[in-house]
Amino acid sequence: MGMSTKKQRLISVIAIACLAMALAVFAGCSSAEEPASEPSDTSAQTQTETVDPMADRTITDDAGRQVTIPGTGALEKIYYTGAPGQIFCFTLAPELAAGSTMEFSEAELAFLPEGTGDLPYLGTLSGGKELNPEAIMAEGVQVIFSVTTATPGDYDVSSADDLQNLTGIPVVVLDGSLDATPATYRTLGTLLGKEDEAEKLASYCESALSNVKNAVAEIPEDQRVSLYYAEGSEGLQTEPKGSTHSLAFDIAGANNVAQDVEAVKGKGMSPISLEQVLAWNPQVIIAWDDEVRGGADEIIRTDSNWSTIDAVKEGRVYTMPNVPFSWCDRPPAVNRILGIQWIANTLYPEAYDVDMVEVTKEFYSMFYHAELTDDQAREILGNSYAQ
Repeated sequence: MGMSTKKQRLISVIAIACLAMALAVFAGCSSAEEPASEPSDTSAQTQTETVDPMADRTITDDAGRQVTIPGTGALEKIYYTGAPGQIFCFTLAPELAAGSTMEFSEAELAFLPEGTGDLPYLGTLSGGKELNPEAIMAEGVQVIFSVTTATPGDYDVSSADDLQNLTGIPVVVLDGSLDATPATYRTLGTLLGKEDEAEKLASYCESALSNVKNAVAEIPEDQRVSLYYAEGSEGLQTEPKGSTHSLAFDIAGANNVAQDVEAVKGKGMSPISLEQVLAWNPQVIIAWDDEVRGGADEIIRTDSNWSTIDAVKEGRVYTMPNVPFSWCDRPPAVNRILGIQWIANTLYPEAYDVDMVEVTKEFYSMFYHAELTDDQAREILGNSYAQ
């Protein structure tokens, strides 16, 4: 029995020793495995880590320039080198506007955010005009946006560098070409701390561009509606196909009759003769209004010299909607997204079948921060809307 007790004790000792060894091995394995779990913890910390909104950021703009700008939490005042930049910025963040590149009429202000008319005019580089660097600096502007109307080039780079060196204010160049509009909004959203709002505007633009292009792509070339864009007080200036100012017509599938007219660099508005318009004999004419822009819409409809043109005979002389901005060109910014929908629906109502009253109300609400009634939308659409 004593011998049995010794054996039992020996067995117990061996068992305890084995257990201790097993625990040691397990502990060693656990210790060896811990480093493998560290990246997961680090990754989680990285994902939840927040960037200091007050800290400066260095970004690469659309011209490939490295620019250091204030953090989103420190931004209070921004400006722009021209009207396209102002429209992009105020549609997204009107509260950050330090001034205006445009002087608005009461008719235009009725469809712009409250307080727009109180903004000081700080100048513009558009139309051969000049910025007021001293006034911009005095207003405490922290960032200036230079939004182009085409893919940024060497001139945009040098102009931005010169302005930045002159004022000491960072200048960010952004691609404002029509197809780049969604991407530009997303970039602005990141720079201004307005990512969610920017995504809504970008998605709208993407959808509108895609829907219009797809709708008119099905229309054979020989069935495209011929169109003349009548600019100026007599209606005898226009934009050739491929011009920045006629791009909305091109995208919407119009057959621009001014195929071979020489473009005027910059401001556009190539001069032509009435005899040339008569020879073109367009099916549709889109003209400036006579009240806001001093255009020739009423002259074209009523002057006997125009009366033999098909567009006049068929009552298809349409006034370009123009408040708060022209829908198709001036300035050539996001306003053209509404313009391409209007033109496509006007020329090809079956292919692009939308209710332009509802489209107008939605666009003005999202982009201009203006809530329209049905009657206001119809008034803006004018004679292009079938009552």
